[in-house]
Amino acid sequence: MKRAVAGLVLALLAVGALTAKPTLAAMDISVSVSPAEGVVGRPIEVLLRTFVPIRAGDITLPVLTLAYPAASGLWNVLYPFADYPFDVAAQAVDGTTVAVALTRDPNDATLWRGTFTPTKSGQWTIVVRNFPADQPGASARVSVAPGDPVPTAALVGLAALSIGILFGLVLGRGGRSRSRPPT
Repeated sequence: MKRAVAGLVLALLAVGALTAKPTLAAMDISVSVSPAEGVVGRPIEVLLRTFVPIRAGDITLPVLTLAYPAASGLWNVLYPFADYPFDVAAQAVDGTTVAVALTRDPNDATLWRGTFTPTKSGQWTIVVRNFPADQPGASARVSVAPGDPVPTAALVGLAALSIGILFGLVLGRGGRSRSRPPT
């Protein structure tokens, strides 16, 4: 029953999207991140959804749900845009910028995914640089906490050398303390 209702809603949306007149002949986007709070050194997923704005009176939907930002009097209808060259970056407050490459989700033509790994803690903003900065949904923020310190190769090598020296000293002393009885 749920599949039948979902199929009907999708069919109505498809017919409405095909017959409706796009208001701006442009796309709208909504950017989000997962997880909502990150940790230095751990990847953060960037999700971008594509929409087409349609005047609210141009199509009839059985249930009105506005889960994504839209200008007053518009509905943002999910709509795929093939091979759009999104220019996405993660920017830290100090100006550090990390490029975020997006690829289209193979199971959802309106969803694009990418990841970035923050290099420092603090507030990061995900921006779509080829969209106006003041466009609703064109950016997202994520707070990044300090991560566990990751040992460097030099520290790991030094620790291994120290353990080897200690092991050698213990074995060396063990051999000296055993003296052979006089013959």
